[in-house]
Amino acid sequence: MLSLVFASLTVALSVWQSPTAPKPDFSGSWTMERSRSQSSEGATLEIKQSAGEIVIVTHTAGKSSSRTYPFETSPHPASETITAGHTHASWDGTKLVTETMSDIKGQTVSYRQLRFLDASATEMTVETLTIVQHGYSIKDGKNYSTAKDVYVRVK
Repeated sequence: MLSLVFASLTVALSVWQSPTAPKPDFSGSWTMERSRSQSSEGATLEIKQSAGEIVIVTHTAGKSSSRTYPFETSPHPASETITAGHTHASWDGTKLVTETMSDIKGQTVSYRQLRFLDASATEMTVETLTIVQHGYSIKDGKNYSTAKDVYVRVK
């Protein structure tokens, strides 16, 4: 009986002391695989990741845009109003979560992207949720869209 207690305690301590999984590095250049993606336009991404922030430059249709996401350690409460222009990043295990609030033609639009790498870190999947917060609802209408895109790391 004592050996069973000791074995249980040993397992519990080893689990408690085991390090968390390292965060993947998304830094680099990425090209969208159009045949495996749902977005309407192809894109190339340049990502720079540090301990404090992640910077994503998107090149699409001859235009470039850059967005900086500072890492936050705790999520915003659902009841908290997040203002337009606010961006942040966080981790969900080894998945990178980026969130943005924007104002487009007077409408607040929020974007939430979940990014994760394959085992070889050569493919990145990006799942995007876009919500237009127009303040009213339309019967059988939806105010959101989703897309899943696959990017390949440029060598």
